Order: sequence, then C-alpha cells, then structure tokens
Amino acid sequence: MNLEISVIRKREKMENSITKVEPKNIEIKPKAKLTIESMVHNQEFLKKAQDVLGQGTQQFMSSVLTLVNSDKNFKQCDPIKLYNCCLMAAAIKIPFNQNLGQAYVIAYKGEPQLQIGYKGFIQLAQRSGQFKTINATEVKEGEVKSRNRLTGDIEFSWIEDEEEREKAKTIGYVAYFELLNGYRQTLYMSAQEIRGYATKYSQSFKFGGGVWKDNFDEMAKKTVLKRILSKYAPLSIDMQKAIEIDQSDGDKSYPDAPKETLNVETFDAEEAEVISE
Repeated sequence: MNLEISVIRKREKMENSITKVEPKNIEIKPKAKLTIESMVHNQEFLKKAQDVLGQGTQQFMSSVLTLVNSDKNFKQCDPIKLYNCCLMAAAIKIPFNQNLGQAYVIAYKGEPQLQIGYKGFIQLAQRSGQFKTINATEVKEGEVKSRNRLTGDIEFSWIEDEEEREKAKTIGYVAYFELLNGYRQTLYMSAQEIRGYATKYSQSFKFGGGVWKDNFDEMAKKTVLKRILSKYAPLSIDMQKAIEIDQSDGDKSYPDAPKETLNVETFDAEEAEVISE
C-alpha cells in the first residue's frame, strides 16, 4: 500500500514539473488571388512578355489594364486566359483596341475570347507583301448582276449613290483579293448562307447574343474574308496563327465554337502560380 502511494506521488511531481503549453491560434494567410492587376506588375510576367513583344511590352501591359477596366465582365474571367488572349493578339502585332476593329477580346459566359476582326485579317495580308488588293464588303439588293454557277464568277453592278445604297437591303457579303503575281479570287455568300454558317459555328448566335448580335456586318465580312484567305491565299506565319487563335479563350479551347487543338505557346495556370508566389 505504501509503495502504491509513493509511486502516485512521484507521478504527480513529474506531471507538475512539465511546463504546460497552451494551444495558440495560428493564423494561416490565404494565398493571394491572382489578378490581371497583379500580373501586369509582376517582374516574371514582364520578363516573359518582353521575350515575346520586345520594346512594346509596357504599352501592352497598359492596354491590358485598359481593356479589363472597360468591362466589369472581365473581372469574372480567368486572368491567365484573359492575359493569354491579349498576348496572342499582340504577338502577331494586331491591336486589341475595340475601337480599331482589328481584334476584340470579349467575355462570353465567364470565359474570355479573342476575336480577330476582318480589318485584322486585311492588315496581316497587307503586311505579308504579297497582296495588291484585298477587301470585303456587303452586297445590296440589285447589285448581283450575274452569277456563273459553273465557274463561280460573279458580276456586280454597284449602286453609286451612297445614300441610296445605305437604304437598300443587304442580301450578301463578298470578299476579294488580287496578288502581286496577278492571281485573283472572289468569294460571295448570301445573307442566308452567312446566318447558316453562324448558326453552325457560333453557339452565341444560336441564342441571339454575343458579338454576332452586336456586330453582325463586321462578323459577316470577317467570315467571307477568313474563308477566302484560308482556301485560296498564300498564308504568312502570322496569318496562319491568326486563323488558329481566332475565337480562342487563351487556353487552347474555343468556348463559342469548338475547334482543333491550338498550337500557340501560352502561359498555363501552374506556371502562373509559380510566378505569382
């Protein structure tokens, strides 16, 4: 009995001699959310953009911020994808300033999307040095004089009076180019064919929204121009890239019109996380 009491007392002394450590609340700081604003000021992103754009890097970063602040819907987009959309346009030297009409970066159902405008395709064609003339325009009712279905030749009789032409109904769209070597080509699509094309290749058009609703004429001109270039024209490296990245979300996907894999080097999410740390 005395032995048991002695053991208990020794155990009590040992427990009392141990310093008790009270649990403390350890504050774990959440990882900073990656934003366009943080990316454009990050030195690693600046360096990578510098490798692609050279001296135009600062202007590019400024344009990205201007774009993001122009539409609150961009705040809902993945910043990496949005940044890549802008970078892909800048890499082929096509400004994504909405007012110029050469390239547009838009938000579609929470996803960014790069749209190369018809003026952008014209700019790239002229830059290649192989084109003497290139253009796309709407066709008004009464302007198609004849159409040879065998040869594909179309003869137009254009309305000269601009006011009269403006009032006339648009029945189609036509693209035309002539190369310096004399080769020329014309591609015409009726308004009905254009709508059928848009219905097939644009999800937003099916539901009456998106860039087709806001800029139907621009998109129609782009459609005939892009088709004639991809089918009949010699394509520079930049033109090939423009056709590939058109309608891309900046991450090798096409939210409005699914396509094949995009073969353009971009930043990915894992790389961005490393850079932002």
